[in-house]
Parts: sequence; C-alpha cells; structure tokens
Amino acid sequence: MKPFMSLTRSASLALVLAAGLTTMVAVPASAQKKEKADKNAGKAPAPELSAPYRKAFGEIQAAQKAGNAADMATKITALEPLAITADEKYYLGVMRFELSKLTKDKATTRKAINDMVASNSKLITNLSDLLYNAGAMAYEAGDYRDAVAKLAQADQAGSKDVNRHLLGAEANFKLNQIPAGLGVLRKAVDQQKASGQAVPQDWYRRAVGMSMKAKLGTDLTSWSMDLVRAYPTATNWRDALVLYRDGAKLDPLVQLDVFRLMRQTKSLAGEKDFYDYAEVANARALPGEAKAVIEEGFANNAVSKTSKPVNEMLALVNGKIGADKASISADEKRARASADGKIAANTGNAYLGYGDYAKAIELFKLALSKGGADTDAVNTRLGIALAMTGQREDAKSAFKAVTGPQRATVAQFWKLYMDIPTA
Repeated sequence: MKPFMSLTRSASLALVLAAGLTTMVAVPASAQKKEKADKNAGKAPAPELSAPYRKAFGEIQAAQKAGNAADMATKITALEPLAITADEKYYLGVMRFELSKLTKDKATTRKAINDMVASNSKLITNLSDLLYNAGAMAYEAGDYRDAVAKLAQADQAGSKDVNRHLLGAEANFKLNQIPAGLGVLRKAVDQQKASGQAVPQDWYRRAVGMSMKAKLGTDLTSWSMDLVRAYPTATNWRDALVLYRDGAKLDPLVQLDVFRLMRQTKSLAGEKDFYDYAEVANARALPGEAKAVIEEGFANNAVSKTSKPVNEMLALVNGKIGADKASISADEKRARASADGKIAANTGNAYLGYGDYAKAIELFKLALSKGGADTDAVNTRLGIALAMTGQREDAKSAFKAVTGPQRATVAQFWKLYMDIPTA
C-alpha cells in the first residue's frame, strides 16, 4: 500500500502564518507610556523588546524592504544574541520567516516556525497553525519523530485541520509505529465522518495495508470491514474476505461459509476461487452446491469450460448428486427422530447447498431446539438461509448469536452484508 498521495486542501504556509503575525515596526521611546496604557486597558500586550533589540530589528526591516536577503541574513545573525525575552525570540523567528520568503529556503522556514513556537511568547495568536506547519515541514524534511510530536501538539492546541492526523499517521508509519499510526488515522476518519464528508477510500486501504504489514489481525479485519461498509464493491469484499480467510487459517468448515459470502457479494474471481469453493463443498458432502458454483463460473466467463481440473471436479460431483438427493428425505426423518440436533444440522446444510432455504431454516431451528450440534455453525447457517429469503432482521439476530474466534468474525461479515442497504 502506498502512503497518501495527497492531503486535504488547507491554507498555504504563508497565509496561515501571515494571519497570525503582527507587522513589526520600531517603537520610539516616546510611545512607551502609550504601550503600557494599552496593556493596562486590556488590549493586546505590547512586545517586551529592549532598546538595542529594537534598533537592530529596524535595520533588518530596512534590509527586508530593500529585498536584500544577504544583508537581512547577516543582520538576523547579529540579532540572535540580543533575543533574550520570549517576545524578542518570537520576533526573531518572524523575521527569519520573512527572510525565507525571499530565499525560498525551506530549512530556514522550518527553523523560523520552530523558533516562534519555542519562544512561548504571549504574542502568538495562531499556535495551533504554527505547530501544524512545524509538523508538516518536519515530515517533509524526513524528521518523523519531530513531525509526530509537533502534529500531536497541534492537535492539543486546537488545530482542526484533518491533515494533522493524516500526516501524524504517516509519520508514525515511517517510524514503524504502526499501531500508533492506525490510532491517529482513526481520528482522521472520525473527524471526517463528524464533518459530514465521505472518508476517501484510500484512507481505509492505507489502514488495511499497514495492518497487514504489521500482522495485526484484529485491526486488519476491523479496517477491512470499514472499507467494505463505506465502499461495498466486489473487489473490496474479496480483499476483505480473502485476507481474513487466509490470515486466520480457517477450518474448512468455516471456509465454506466464507466462500458462500463471496458468492453472494460476487467477489469470487477467477478459476481458482470457483475451483477452491467447489472442492471445499464437495469435501463437505455438498455435491449440489459444488456443481452450482462451477456452472456459475462458466456462466459469467470466470472459468474456462475447457479447464481440465474444473471439468474433472464437475464430473465427480455430478456422479454424486443423484444418490445425495435421494438420501436427504431419509436424513430428514432421522433428524426428527434423533435425540440430538447433529443430523438436523447436517441435513439443514444439505438443503442450504441445494438452495432449499425454507427447509434449511426448518432443520437448523430443529437442530437448535434439540441441542448437541455446533451451535455457532448452526446459527451461522441459519442466518445465511434467512438472509437468502430476505428475512434481514431475523438473519442479523442469528448472526449476533454466533460466538467463537473464527465463526464470530465470519458471522460479523455476514451481518455487515445484511447491514448494507443494497445487499
């Protein structure tokens, strides 16, 4: 996964800074009393600048007005030892920033901003913007630790620019601090949602990629579900389900219900998907489902009709279907007479494989009432059968009843499918 190629639109550095910087002019001695009066009157405090500092500062302004960057740089260097108070340090940063606009030097710009932030001057009215820009420039310079720190400070100072989170996440990723980066990226997603704006698909994909890189299974599943919820395309469904299936090393019995969801979301892609699904179904004594899957692959041109392994599988399951269908009625009678629900669960699954959802629902409910069967498997498949008949709320209730590390997640994926209006 690539990092974000572009961030959201925000004010340029120069505009952000200009909005909060006071144009500095030399204050003559005769104005000292007025400054004090203004301060006492509750107006913006006057800068605390020594007389030598004011004189040297005026010379820098003259060089700036003349557009003489070299002279300006020399005079700023000379001003540094005179910058003692917080306000003097702040204005030193201001003039360094003005110099950077003449020289177009990003290193100078970054130092200017950092100097202003570090001054802790009472004159700063745009601290969150300064901190955001300090973080952004640290990121651009490859100083990712400083970027993480400054962007977090910008957030604490009240910055509302969502880019503080996007850059903060990327800076953490660069430092291989992936859990921390995912946490910051989550803040960006939450802010975007709260603003009523759509979360770009790339944000989710970035989180999925980083979760996969760090082998964070829980995060991978969570972000994959978020991606599908926001962008329920066949590609996203396939990525989410395959990443979960392969990463969790699912039992074949559980894989079957993942394949069933892939089929419903039209996210089976290519011969291997269809063949693997048919193979799992055949191994679970579901020849009718295996046959239906293969024929579906032929119909949508995802599987070549001349494929030798697929045709061999088709011939194999075709040879089983007659006897299998004949046995289902007998199995149903045995299920009703049985002391537990195991036969009912298996028979319900057979009906599900043939697409007889009403019978499947009946047998799964029987299995639950008798007990003794794998409750999580039965509830998962009951939910699937209900979903296939359009009983959305009942299906969701069945999926919610599923527990266990593997089945619960599969059920959550199925419930997500039910939650999407177009499903």
